[in-house]
Amino acid sequence: MSKKVGLTVDAEENVFFRIFPDIDGFYSAQFYDAGKNKIIIQIVFIDFSQRSVRRRSLTMKEFIELQHHVDVQPPITDRDRAGISQNLTYLTTVNILESIPPDQFIIIKHRTGKKIRGALIGVEKRQLSIQTPISVEKIPIWDMASITYRKKIRKLPKLKGILYTLSGLGGVILAEVWNEQTRPRIDQVWHFRFIGTVLGMLAGAETYQAVNIISSPKTFFALTPEEMDKLKD
Repeated sequence: MSKKVGLTVDAEENVFFRIFPDIDGFYSAQFYDAGKNKIIIQIVFIDFSQRSVRRRSLTMKEFIELQHHVDVQPPITDRDRAGISQNLTYLTTVNILESIPPDQFIIIKHRTGKKIRGALIGVEKRQLSIQTPISVEKIPIWDMASITYRKKIRKLPKLKGILYTLSGLGGVILAEVWNEQTRPRIDQVWHFRFIGTVLGMLAGAETYQAVNIISSPKTFFALTPEEMDKLKD
């Protein structure tokens, strides 16, 4: 079509050059010479989270006019692509959601306004399964207005030893308090100390994991109502 777009028009080029502004969920387009002064365009677009194909035909005059429309504009840069790509969330939503690690604590705002908090079990058939304190919720992604999650969990190795030590000491102290209250035999005294230390270390592991999660930066991801409707299955 033009040296500025190559053999295939992609989503970023379509937005930048305004080639097919009437196609919602545009993904790509290719042009074929059908002969007899006729050009066939195969347009791929995202419809209800699936790729669909639409074909159009142009006369050679219409095709040349479209070429001219692109050629008179400045070329698209990598910076232009990056800026446009950030706004084409309907192309990347499923991949973003599938990249969230299981057991991650997330907050989903339903398009009705309701907020759902819980641990992500997984994403299957474009539905998020979330373990809440009382039940497992299944949320279709097209009913999701926004989601807050953490892309990566920080590791704080310097705190690991400190937290384990403090938790272990806490377990021993609790064991000593128990021993003072119950006055067990000497062999039971050491048994309770051992149990207290083990429980303290287990608590230290949970505390360390919780600190890593809490200290990790949150990511907020939102969709417009129009984009949500494009994700229906």
